[in-house]
Amino acid sequence: MDMLMALAVSIGVLIALWVKVGAMASLAVPAGIVAWALFFAAGGKTQGLQKTIASTLSGVVWVWIAMALIGMMNMGSYAWVIIGVVAFILVIQSKLPALSFIPGAFCGAAVTAWAAPADPKGYLMVRSPSSRGQCWASSRRWVPE
Repeated sequence: MDMLMALAVSIGVLIALWVKVGAMASLAVPAGIVAWALFFAAGGKTQGLQKTIASTLSGVVWVWIAMALIGMMNMGSYAWVIIGVVAFILVIQSKLPALSFIPGAFCGAAVTAWAAPADPKGYLMVRSPSSRGQCWASSRRWVPE
């Protein structure tokens, strides 16, 4: 079996397990799949993992701040401007080597906006094994009681 076939089989099995276990544990399954994709897009290995974690978490933080600002200050009609500023920040922060993976920042921001947790406790850091290391899924859907 060549390397690509081994990678395809192992990732196929791991994604299937992630979907099954993630759904049972009420985790944001797409976040884990996006994290895996970013890990490979960033080049894999340790450096890809570091860039993925740092950039994705920056996107999570910036969008959470924007959502909190919009909600606390009742600025819904100006949300488009605030999100535009966040997009600017996500690109400009790439001057820092640890945050240089721009797609990771945007994916972290998008998954956070999709999950829309209303409370910081709504975020769950879940370690998921990959065939070459570990990726982090950075959000969990928060459902008010």
